[in-house]
Amino acid sequence: MSRNRIMGFEAKARSRLVIFGVSLALLIFVGAIIQTSVFGKLTYIGAVPDIMLCIVLCVSYFNGRHHGAITGLAAGAFIETIASNGIVLLPFFYMVFGYMAGHYARAVQPKRFIPYLFYLMFALFLRAGLTVLYACLTYQNIHLLQILIHAVLPEILATAIAGIALYLPLKLFCKKTKI
Repeated sequence: MSRNRIMGFEAKARSRLVIFGVSLALLIFVGAIIQTSVFGKLTYIGAVPDIMLCIVLCVSYFNGRHHGAITGLAAGAFIETIASNGIVLLPFFYMVFGYMAGHYARAVQPKRFIPYLFYLMFALFLRAGLTVLYACLTYQNIHLLQILIHAVLPEILATAIAGIALYLPLKLFCKKTKI
């Protein structure tokens, strides 16, 4: 048996996996704090940007479907733990989205900014549907046009700006911690 193997895995690969996991946990923690604390108080455009969606999108886009699904589940569970409103759908939504985005991003070579924007637009479209679903489950009498104007469109715009601004730092993070 080789000296550099630990429980069936090479020691170097195992240490990279641990470093990636700890780095990702720190990224999710910092993103959740920024989303709930900083942007919770300092909303721009009248909405809080979904930083977790940007993190899940970048990790799945650059690192693949399995990392995207795990990141989505962890990010959704953590953000729901911090700022839950009673309806818990985000862990499932982020996990499925992370898996799907990572699955379809396999065909995109090389990973550039323009294909990322298409993935971001698709993510914003799905997030808008989730926001409408949250509003329908939370409130009794709602007007769809009012929800679109006062909640969905500002959230889409705020998250799009955050997703564009976070592209380069998250790309560098994913390239640096690539397994």
